[in-house]
This record gives sequence, structure tokens and C-alpha cells, in this order.
Amino acid sequence: MARTAPTLVAAFSPPITVFAAAAIRQAVGTEDLDHECLVANLRSPLPRRDMRKDSPARSFAPISTILKAVPNGGASPPHAVSKRPYKHVMAILSVPCTSIDRIANEAILETAIAKTDKLSVVLRSEDSRSSRSLVSLRGYVGEIYSQLWDLVMDEFPGRGVPDVVVYPQNLPNTAPESWIDIQPDLDCVCTHDSLCGWVSEEATGRGERFRKQGGAGRGGLKEHVDALNAERLRRKLNPVVALPPERWPIGAQVQTAQDDKVIFLDDEPDAKSAILHALGLENVNGAGDYDIGQSSASDSSTSSGSSSNLFLSGAPISSNDLFESVAVGGTFDGLHFGHRKLLTIAVSSVQPMTGRLLVGITEDDMLKHKTCSEDILKYEQRAAGVYDFLKRLAPGCLNRIKIVPIKDRFGPPGQADLFFDALVLSHEVLETGYHLNKHRELMGLNPLYLLCTRRTEARGMSSTALRKARTQASNTPDKSTV
Repeated sequence: MARTAPTLVAAFSPPITVFAAAAIRQAVGTEDLDHECLVANLRSPLPRRDMRKDSPARSFAPISTILKAVPNGGASPPHAVSKRPYKHVMAILSVPCTSIDRIANEAILETAIAKTDKLSVVLRSEDSRSSRSLVSLRGYVGEIYSQLWDLVMDEFPGRGVPDVVVYPQNLPNTAPESWIDIQPDLDCVCTHDSLCGWVSEEATGRGERFRKQGGAGRGGLKEHVDALNAERLRRKLNPVVALPPERWPIGAQVQTAQDDKVIFLDDEPDAKSAILHALGLENVNGAGDYDIGQSSASDSSTSSGSSSNLFLSGAPISSNDLFESVAVGGTFDGLHFGHRKLLTIAVSSVQPMTGRLLVGITEDDMLKHKTCSEDILKYEQRAAGVYDFLKRLAPGCLNRIKIVPIKDRFGPPGQADLFFDALVLSHEVLETGYHLNKHRELMGLNPLYLLCTRRTEARGMSSTALRKARTQASNTPDKSTV
């Protein structure tokens, strides 16, 4: 028999009251709703006198009345039957310290969000790497939500908004990973061995790359899921499956952290050293610290091996962070903001006064395989756009900038008669940079420093999107002339 809920329930704000009640209704059934709400609210911090029968009546409606006035009892509209293979996926990420961390997290999120309409994102903070402030944790939560929104809108238009909750493990009052582990509808865990790391019998990981520890065993994603399933079996819950990322980019691999020729321009100079220290590894030269941005032999002769700092607009910049001959390449169709960021980074990587920058622009004949290739601007138009941007950005540097067409896979940096010591590129094409360096080594040339920037622009910010927009605009009649 249903009981009447006291007006004490109204002490909660209306939205919280409605949605809390809706959740209880689903869990315990409509008949016992008011009684369950009463029991839950007896734990509220209100003064005891407010729960006496002789308390003055309040002008709030009982929760049962509120629920009748709200469609679906305050619950969200029911989702259509999901076509995703998993009902509830938990994605395990690390709170990022470097671009490598962020690239790894992105790869996991891409796989996880494609497989479910309900996603729990766990952010593990690694004590051995660096302490994370409350501000940084909150900031990265927002970054993940924005990233997932962008991914869904770009890759799955018309799909609707998935049910996503992000759980930073050191954020006050949020549920721990162990609570998500035992959710009845959880059926999949998505992460990578290098993030899941060591496991114990309680199915808790360390968030570090797994390595041998006495008495703990060795494990990765599979071992973590096995331990988690042992706990779920004890609780009579269905087992979960392990889901590794479908694509593990080279920018997230350990070899990238070990390669002193790869420099992530978005990170502080000691960031990669912190990764290697956490992994118990050394860089390829066997040194404990990185010579980030070490100049070439030619550059060293110019600077006499000095690593003195330059002060440009008050910012201390090591001369080892700048290079004598830098190359950057691309299609540069439409010159969107991502292109402008890449060109700005390339200009800022050149030694003042003596350094040179070569901008390669893919020629027309090499672009026929691209989406909407018939709408790509001609080489001359694209080159003019790049020149105009550089003229505004670095007018005093124009006599040391050259724009040339790219006619083959590697362009001018792949030619033996031209000197370069660095290449600026996005992490999405880092593998091409590795192939270029192998090509140079076969020709007896020194490998280039790969100055890598992580793509942070929205997925909709692309030359393909611009071409589709131009095509749509050309096919839409001008209403002002109709």
C-alpha cells in the first residue's frame, strides 16, 4: 500500500527531486515510490525539528504530485533500440601529462563510443608521474566531453546523444572505478595494455605500463578483465569482454616516447623524460634526459654548441628548440584554422635571422584520389592563400620562406641535394615522417627531427568539409535572386 510522502522531500531543488524520484521509480516500482523517497530523505541534513508532525506546512507539492506533472515521471525520453554491440562500455584512460597520453586516450574513445550508447569513462591519475590539481582534472573532464561530442557529430550524424559519464578517480564525490566494475549492465571494458597495467586480485590497475613486480603477477587488459570477471562471478553478475582499441596510432606507442627525433611541440621539454621514467625505460640513446631540439651539426657550428636562451617578447626560448632549415607540407585547400596553426608552428621553429622555411604544397595531379577532388582549389590559388597568410604572420621572414609544389611522396625533404634538419607535421601523419626518415637513411642522409603537433581542432574543421560546403553552396539557389 502506497504511503504519503512528507513535504520534507521538497527540500531538494525541483530538478534533483524529479530525477532522483524517477530513478527510484525504475528501481523499486511505482507502488513503493513514495515510501522509498521518504527513507532516502530521512538521511538529509535538515534539522530534526523539520521532520516533526507539528512542523509548519510548507508550500511545496509532494513528490508524487510533481511526478504526475512531468512526462515519463522525470526520466529521459527512452532511446531507440541500440544497434551497438555492447550495452554499457567502460573506457579506461589516464589523466594526460603529455601529447602521447592524449593521443592514446583519443584512440580508446574512438573505439568505445562506436560500440555503445552508454559509456563510462574512467580517468586514472598516476601518482608516479605527476600530481594532478583539481583544476586540471575538471578541465580535462570538459575536454573529454567536447571531444566525444565532436566525434559523435562528425562520425555518427543523426545518431543522437549517447549516455556518457566521465569519472576522474581523484575528483571529490564521484563514483570510484570499483563501483562501475560491478554495474549489472556493464558488458565491456575498452582500454590498452599500456594504460590498464598491473592488476591485482581486486581488479585494480596502477595506470602504468605493466612490468614485473614481485608477488603481483604480470598483466594487461586481458588479465585485468579476467580479475574483474572473477569478482563479478562472485557477485553473480554477467562477465564483461575486453575491447582493445581498433587503431593504436604510432604517436601513442612506446617507441615514440623513446625516439629522441620526435618532439611534441605542445609539451614541455621534460615531458617525454617523465614518460620514460614512469615506464622504467630509457630513450634510444640510453641517456636519462632528452636533448630536446638538439641542433644539427651545421647548426651547432653556427651557435658554437651554445644552448643560450633567446628572449622574444619576454618568453625564454632555448636556441636548441629552433632549427636552421625547416620543412612543412600539405594540401592547404581552403586554408582552414588547422592549416594556420601548422604554419604558425613552422614559422616559430625557425632560427631568427639565419633559419629558412620551405612550405610544400601538393600539386594538382596528386590530389585526384581525394574526396570531392574536383572541388579542390588549383595549386596557384592554394599557394597564394598560404603566401598571404605568411605575409601577415611573419612579414620580416618572407625573404627566408619559399613555397614549392610537392610532386612525390616525400617532397623536397626526400631529395639528397637539399639540406633540412626538421619537419613540422601533425600527429595524424607521424608515420609518414618515420617513413621519410627511413628513406633519408637509405640515401645516406641524417634523419630529420619530427616536430609534431597534436590535432586539437574540431573534426569538422577539414578541407573535405570545406569542399562539401562549397559544393552544397554552388548547388543551392541564391534566395536573394529568386
